[in-house]
Amino acid sequence: MSICVECMACKSFAYYSLKERLPIILTKVIDQLSRDGTKIKREHNATDDDIVCLIRHITKLKSDLVTNKPFEKLQAGTPEAALWNSWLDNSEYKTYFTHLWVFSECYVYRRLWEGCELSKNLKNFDYFAEQKDQSFQNSVELMCIVAERLREMIKDEDQSKRKANFVALLKVCLWSNKCDLSLSNGEQVGLSDGPNVIDPFLVTTQLKDKLLVDDSEKIYDGIVSRAESFAKALQEASKDANESKDQPETEPCPAKMPQTVALDIICDNSGYELFTDLCVAHYLIATNIVKKIRFHVKKLPWFVSDVTPRDFKYVISSCATANYNREVPPKTEGESPIIISSKDLNEIGAEWTKFLEDGTFEMLAEPYWTYPHIYRVSRGPTAAPVGRAVAALFKGDLNYRKLLGERNWGEGVSFEQALEGFHPCPIIALRTVKADLIAGLPAGAAARLSAIDARWMETGDYGVIQYCGKCDPAPQEPCELYGTTCDGEKCS
Repeated sequence: MSICVECMACKSFAYYSLKERLPIILTKVIDQLSRDGTKIKREHNATDDDIVCLIRHITKLKSDLVTNKPFEKLQAGTPEAALWNSWLDNSEYKTYFTHLWVFSECYVYRRLWEGCELSKNLKNFDYFAEQKDQSFQNSVELMCIVAERLREMIKDEDQSKRKANFVALLKVCLWSNKCDLSLSNGEQVGLSDGPNVIDPFLVTTQLKDKLLVDDSEKIYDGIVSRAESFAKALQEASKDANESKDQPETEPCPAKMPQTVALDIICDNSGYELFTDLCVAHYLIATNIVKKIRFHVKKLPWFVSDVTPRDFKYVISSCATANYNREVPPKTEGESPIIISSKDLNEIGAEWTKFLEDGTFEMLAEPYWTYPHIYRVSRGPTAAPVGRAVAALFKGDLNYRKLLGERNWGEGVSFEQALEGFHPCPIIALRTVKADLIAGLPAGAAARLSAIDARWMETGDYGVIQYCGKCDPAPQEPCELYGTTCDGEKCS
């Protein structure tokens, strides 16, 4: 979705996002630096000059954005910055409001980070960290409730309930995506209801009519089936290797051969949403459906609340050490009070710490996830680092926009068609709708929703759980045996 300042696109959510939301976010970072400068200097051993230079950098970025100036090249002398500069050179669109929305938005966050990157003492300063941490603290009670249910699910040995448990967790995971600080301009967003107890599992039932596409059961069946085939292939490969150690030419193509039974999760927001991602992952591990979960996070502060390596560790350690206890008086005389405590949250946080240590959970921060490309055009050194997995679970709106090529496909195009050949492995998308593009809607749904609310695609009140089981893997890097391309059955 490109943005033209002289056409109807000016009324789009893309235009609003660049013209209104991003300048507010930049202004709040400037205000934070001015307000908390003394604290920031103390924590980072920084100087007044560090703070002043960063404020100056962000102020210019904001001015360039709102006045639609040409993009400026990045000044950091890194290979990643050189890639960005090559993309700028090779693009026919040179300004913020004429380029593809996702490119312009990603560029703003990358230029924002450059202010820290070029500073002497603020290279590790995350200007969104305080908001992300506060979002986590605001959701501790919700996490205590979900953790207790997760522990019960894991202990339940009735295999007939496994699909229902997974589906319930996946829907909690979907609606946690409402907690997106970039949509709210950095203001806190949550599911809390004052002193009342909110049960996230009950919320998913209440929001049933807001779930526009629900492929949850297909996802479970697809993961289980592919995981079983992976396990079988690994077992057979191990057997063949033992029987034919002197015949290396019989080794299967590594692009087609899984290394383990793993699921990839491409994370979105930190705090409560990351917690729910971890819960889904934990359930798949605990029920022995998969052996490993790879979490892909952002390498630098991104879209306000996106997960960074620092956030990933913070959430897990905070779950393990949380200290929460609340007694909720009964609503009816004679009933017992409800006790909400962090006991189960502490236990699963401790287990997640062990999973990280032994490699069951792996956290990866590849530069790819902060590149400005839509996913179907990714090739070579900028190809998506997913593939040898039972599935890749893409969380949130930015990932969804990149999956769909920043196009609103409407009702006549399926989710699989909208991916336009991006099939490194089965694709799962969980997203609350916060941008005006979508695919795979049931016939008549868009008209019905527009009659209720013309801006229904921007509020985050609706969600989709979508699945594409098609898989067309290819190697992401050259290998000695099989070269740089994948010819499938014809591979020599």
